[in-house]
Amino acid sequence: MTWPVSAFLRHDLGRLRQLLHVGREAPPIQPADVNNASKDHAVTRFRELARQRPVVTAHRGDSRHFPENTLPAFESAVLLGAPMQEFDVQVASCGALVCLHDETLDRTSDAATALGPGMRICDLTLARARRLDAGAWKGAQHTGARIPTLEEALAVMLPASIPMIEHKGGSARAFVDELRRLRAVETTLLQSFDWKFIANARAIEPGLALGLLGPTTSNPHIDDATIRAARGVGAAFVHWQASALTRAEVERAHAAGLLVVTYTSDDEISWLGGHAMGVDAMCTNDPGKMLAALRAPLQPPQ
Repeated sequence: MTWPVSAFLRHDLGRLRQLLHVGREAPPIQPADVNNASKDHAVTRFRELARQRPVVTAHRGDSRHFPENTLPAFESAVLLGAPMQEFDVQVASCGALVCLHDETLDRTSDAATALGPGMRICDLTLARARRLDAGAWKGAQHTGARIPTLEEALAVMLPASIPMIEHKGGSARAFVDELRRLRAVETTLLQSFDWKFIANARAIEPGLALGLLGPTTSNPHIDDATIRAARGVGAAFVHWQASALTRAEVERAHAAGLLVVTYTSDDEISWLGGHAMGVDAMCTNDPGKMLAALRAPLQPPQ
């Protein structure tokens, strides 16, 4: 998905760059944030990074060049300098938390051939899932990549990149217990389209930095109802589909003390448009290209 091309964004890139501010004020800290967050807390780091420009967030790692949600993709994003990485986590049948987007393994592994079509990760043990090839679908040069665990992903990302975990399946208790075991409660962000999951996670572990993903059927816009929901679960950010977001919604979220993240933008006019609208972080499949675009000096139009 790409950023909507409004009348404002139809100006050439030089004009759009001229309109951008070099520095921005971060949204004020409000009660929705984690209380007494230390300087190393993920929310504090996020806010500091967002003061100058949108935080480049590698979507499933450097997924333009490597198989999504694999260690090579995460490692590449770290080497590129991506300050944040967004990735998907769900639970295998043995209880292990693994990095995978889809409910089934068909698209991003050889499971359809090895096990038959439609095999779900929740029906496989970690040991069996490990034997699948999670790289060849992206190209022969990626053959042999494996489905990683959450623990392995965090070991690659931290401390260079802030891990932004998207819950795809499993209980709040399972996620909280694993983050506690890994001593990663304060260094990660946790989000979900399932807002009840987020509420449950908050009840179990008040120290978590949480986010609401949208739009959802019940909450199609960042309106007063969404703001109330975010405040009710103590969310620090909302993560919204870029093409469904407006400047007014960004401003409304900021006024409530919420950071704003968008998914998923892969071209320069989208990145600069998000910057102009005051978005705090943007997911991209091409973090290297986005980093270069946002670092480029602002040039007046010719």
